Amino acid sequence: MIRLDLDKLKQDLPLLPEGEPNLPEGVAHSSVIMPVFHKNGQDGFLLQKRNPNLAAHPGQISFPGGVKEPEDPSLLETALREWKEEMGVAREALSVIGNYKGQLTHTGFHITPFLARYSGDFLFQFNPDEVERVIQLEFDRLWEVPFYSIQGRRKPDGPVLEVFYFDLEEGLLWGATARIIVDFLRDHSSFSRIPELRTPNLTAAPYLDVKR
Repeated sequence: MIRLDLDKLKQDLPLLPEGEPNLPEGVAHSSVIMPVFHKNGQDGFLLQKRNPNLAAHPGQISFPGGVKEPEDPSLLETALREWKEEMGVAREALSVIGNYKGQLTHTGFHITPFLARYSGDFLFQFNPDEVERVIQLEFDRLWEVPFYSIQGRRKPDGPVLEVFYFDLEEGLLWGATARIIVDFLRDHSSFSRIPELRTPNLTAAPYLDVKR
């Protein structure tokens, strides 16, 4: 069973509302909330499945969050604003713990994740224009569901990159969100599962049809 020691994480993770120092330039700065919940004896993350009609990342499973707007005083405020707008729950249901390391995507975004404890009633008035459903992903499910990865280079002389895929019953969890989850659980829990290496079989995102 995967359990998180949130008191230790509060000591180990810095809380930097502006994000990490020296954020990369020339990319869109964004942030997400990583909402940890405890329910029925299990820990997990709250995720959302995005509306399939959205122009950006339609139908993907992700953390609540988005791009920093000019009026947002910090990346933490961006994440909390997007949480309220997307999940329909006040920020008071969250206790922010700290920052996890940022993620630079190949689509030109830098994502700053903020770990937070969720203590609400699990009644989400989510925005249907942006969110199709809320997913309660218990960590132990990540030991059981099919888990794959692909590896490749963006440039012939560039580093080898690995993309993770979890084949959940709610849909495919992959890309930056899967990378954040895998890295975080490897760093701060007992999660040590090794994915099955697959060959890409699609020429466009998500690059892998796990059913083939």
